[in-house]
Amino acid sequence: MLSKKIVDGCEFVVFDLEWNQPIPGKTYDFDCAALTGEIIEIGACRYVYENGDLICRGTFSADVVPAIYTRLHYHVRKVTCKKNSDLKKGQPFAEAYKGFREFCGDDAILVGWGNSDPAMLKMNLKFFGMEPKLGMQFLDLQPIFSFFAGQKGKQRSVEAAVDFYNIEKKDIFHSATADAQYTGAVFEEIFRHNKPSEVISAISSSSIDPDLKNEFSLVGSEAKDAEGALKMIEGFTSVCPLCSRPLTAKISKFRIRKSQYALYSCIEHGELFSRSRIKKNKAGMYFASSVLRFATQTDYYLVASKKEEFDKYGAAGAPAVIQEDNKEESGNL
Repeated sequence: MLSKKIVDGCEFVVFDLEWNQPIPGKTYDFDCAALTGEIIEIGACRYVYENGDLICRGTFSADVVPAIYTRLHYHVRKVTCKKNSDLKKGQPFAEAYKGFREFCGDDAILVGWGNSDPAMLKMNLKFFGMEPKLGMQFLDLQPIFSFFAGQKGKQRSVEAAVDFYNIEKKDIFHSATADAQYTGAVFEEIFRHNKPSEVISAISSSSIDPDLKNEFSLVGSEAKDAEGALKMIEGFTSVCPLCSRPLTAKISKFRIRKSQYALYSCIEHGELFSRSRIKKNKAGMYFASSVLRFATQTDYYLVASKKEEFDKYGAAGAPAVIQEDNKEESGNL
């Protein structure tokens, strides 16, 4: 999606959440799908961008006393090293969130490792009757790190990124406060080891609005062949799913084996990545399953690498031996 311009004075809030989960087999008086995790810790670091550097301006930490899932799920206990007695320490979620928002200020960009934290935060806000709108852009730092570390398209943990930059490990991982600080340190190193203009470009093209739906899908009608199946979904990628404005092709659609890719642009909402997969049902009929989402750094790399493969080898794609490094992606087609 279209992002705000990164200039001197821009602020980033790197944050992390830890949450507890419902106990398997226990009966609750509500649908647990409405609260798949209850936040028990919020950690954050605020940074200001100045002349090519990130400067830390403060940290935030809050333990949250859960109101619903008051006993630790065994997996959460194992990963976080918390005890059930720890859940009695802290403050109610509403108070912790109020403090967090005051720490964030009015015009910061949220930064996290992976994209699960904004969704979990919004779920908790909605469940507890609070305004779920965050009102800030969000940046997933994980693919940004992979891009600049020469590991494009690969997912790496915060700890792997810390090791990559030889950042000192002072605290255990899977504490919201420690993970936010480690993520912030990785963010600093990305700026330190690369041209700031290139980092800013990657950030600007990858931050999203977490308050808007970012991914859309469609399963097309049946057809007698693959080409017919793709025709059934053509209209899906012709207009922006948010504003219905016509989309402009930045990378025109092309097909490799059973998948079709494209990159589009909306004048209002930015660039969208498209991937459609051709499938066959038990009756022998073809259909296409299509995804259209606002592009992030991972999507840019995927569509660019696939286009390079298409230009070199055509619709058949690269031979299997050459495809070895891309086996995971190929196996999902």
